[in-house]
Order: sequence, then C-alpha cells, then structure tokens
Amino acid sequence: METHLLHFNDDDLQLAGQLIQQGQLVAFPTETVYGLGANALDRDAVQGIFAAKGRPSDNPLIVHVANASQISQVAHCDNADVQRVVEAFMPGSLTVVLPKRDVVPDVVTAGLNTVAVRMPGSKQALSFLSACQVPVAAPSANTSTRPSPTNWQTVRDDMDGKIAAILCGDDCAVGIESTVLDMTQPTPTVLRPGVVTPSQISKVLGKPVKVVTNPTAKVNSPGVKYKHYAPNCEMVLNVDGDVQKICAFYDAQAAQGKRVVILAQQAQGFGNRSVKLLGSTDEAVAQGLFASLRQCETNFDLIIASYTSTTELAHSILNRLTKSAGQKIL
Repeated sequence: METHLLHFNDDDLQLAGQLIQQGQLVAFPTETVYGLGANALDRDAVQGIFAAKGRPSDNPLIVHVANASQISQVAHCDNADVQRVVEAFMPGSLTVVLPKRDVVPDVVTAGLNTVAVRMPGSKQALSFLSACQVPVAAPSANTSTRPSPTNWQTVRDDMDGKIAAILCGDDCAVGIESTVLDMTQPTPTVLRPGVVTPSQISKVLGKPVKVVTNPTAKVNSPGVKYKHYAPNCEMVLNVDGDVQKICAFYDAQAAQGKRVVILAQQAQGFGNRSVKLLGSTDEAVAQGLFASLRQCETNFDLIIASYTSTTELAHSILNRLTKSAGQKIL
C-alpha cells in the first residue's frame, strides 16, 4: 500500500483520526518513541499491528488515551493509588497496568486480564489521540527486534508500504520507552524502567515500589519478553569503563578486518579509534540512543558501547543497552 506522510495541521489530523476509525494503521510521535497506532477496540485493526511489525502475538500492547475518562473506558481504575499515579504522572512517560474491561479485545492484551494504559506527555501525540476519538493501541513503530524509532524518517525506513500513514512530527524528546508500572499487585511493581523512576513513584504513593530486575519473571507487560532494540550489526556492552580493555578488544576486532566503533559519553583515552559520543548527560544518552544505534549499523560491523552511569535513569538506559547487545558484556 502507499504510506501517506501527514503533518500536524487540522486537515491531516482529521484524516489521521479517520484512518484509525476505519481500521487503518497510523504511526505517530510521542515524547518517548514513535508509536504504531490502531483502534484499540477493533480486533482486526490491532492484528494489523502485529503483521506490520512482525511482532509475536503473545506480546501485549499499550493502549494510548487522550484523557483520563478514556482510562476508565478500557480499565478498572477506581483505586486511590491508581488515581494518585494518574494525577502525578499523566500526561507523561508512564504506563500503568490495570485490570482490563471486556471492551478491550484479547489481541491487545495477549489474552491477559490486564491492560497497559498511558496518556503521553507529547502535545502532538495528544492532538492525534483526540482526533481519533477512540483509545489507540500502539507499540513502537519499528520492525520487531529493531531499535525503536525516535523520528519519522526512521519510521518510514521500517514501515513504508506497510501502513496507511505516518504523522511527521517532532523528534522524540525522551528517546526511550515509558516506564511500565503494574498496579494490579499488592506492591506496585515496575516491570520496565523508563524516565519515571521508582523513587518518584514511591514518593507519590508513600510506599515502597518493587522493581523487576529479571524480565523473564514477569510477562504481563509490553516490551519485556522478547529480543529488543538490536542493530543490524554485532554489539557488545562495557559497563566498567576500562579504557585499556575496550581499546584492546577494538584493536583485536579491527585486526580481523571489522569496522569497529566505540559508543561512549566521552572520547578521551581512545586515541584515533572511531568514537561516537552518546551524550554528556543521562537524559541526552536516552534521547539519542536508538538513533545512534541505527546510524552506527550503516557504517560499522561492530559496536562497542561503554556506559558507566549509575543513576536511576541510567538503569533504564542500561536495560536497553543490554538488550541491544544481546546480553554480551565486555
């Protein structure tokens, strides 16, 4: 099919909303990553997402809403703690897992009795979701297992000819996917880390928040079960910042004829070896991470990513880097 490039004007927003209502797929920007949207209440439309992405059908989707009333349309949310979280973090980069209502097709939730819901912080995303007039199921708008798209050009690289339209908006300000918080357990549990941190959530709720560190232990969350974020080249991750070890590995691989690049927050100590800077702050690293992986894969055979930050946000970034490297640690 022809994939139309739409823009943020009244006519194109109305068209994008109509396409969603007609059961078509539309990619759209959020502050985290670009999403691939379909009417969350339309089973056939949602199945189209899995086909376009090549995504396993037992991997649940996030339902995106434009306002708080839509949350209660798809989920049971009459809980004081849920209300506190919604008021504190929505719109924003937090997804909440709640008991689902029957109106949500099983294809959205991978047959689970819970549904993941979020109200994006991006004004462009909210204007699109408002035009749709229905909740919108949306994973990241990339081919399954690939680095998530943080600009519309990357969406077109993966989705051109597979979906009805791409809403060409701003580059994503956050750059990594939302925090996923399970509110169906006695203790609120972070299933996927993001820029909304456990300590922030704990402060709002006035109680401890559990963090799942082994993703295989919990699968009722989008984005934790399968290979994710992988570039089309070999990648390893270094977390101790040992420059001599990194350089020795670089030189050994280069001697085998491989084109090697080091992804790091600073270039000092790497000599004349190829280095791409990740960013000087954790926020900058998150924002540019997936774009950097896609840029490197076009010019290099091996990425050596070095990242040593230990903040709460760094934990979220390391989650993505570890998966991108296929758990290969140098």
